[in-house]
Amino acid sequence: MGVNGRKYKILIVEDEPEIMELIELTLASDEYELLQAIDGEQGLTLGTTTNPDLILLDIMLPKIDGYEICRRLKGDKKTSGIPVVMLTAFGQKREIEEGFKVKADDYIVKPFEPAKLRQRIKKYFTA
Repeated sequence: MGVNGRKYKILIVEDEPEIMELIELTLASDEYELLQAIDGEQGLTLGTTTNPDLILLDIMLPKIDGYEICRRLKGDKKTSGIPVVMLTAFGQKREIEEGFKVKADDYIVKPFEPAKLRQRIKKYFTA
């Protein structure tokens, strides 16, 4: 459970329905409230209006790519403290470096192992 008994809110920005479903199944628990965005525009809007505790962000998205979303969120003092975890099929060194250059907090390459995804996310919610 999150602070004061509330669930941690995780925004998942992913345009592939099968991957969205896998992430939801992986994170389904009493600890998390999962929000969905299926394109970059929706992801940026929900990232700035719903006050998520963490954002899982794909890079290849319709409308606005994940790098630009991360750049904008990290550049806004209201959202700069939200951890952003890139979850993407882009696994080349330069793509990973670009993710960290736009200030992503973590970078996970698809396909991912569900247990490892849970473990990497949990570290943001343990003191």
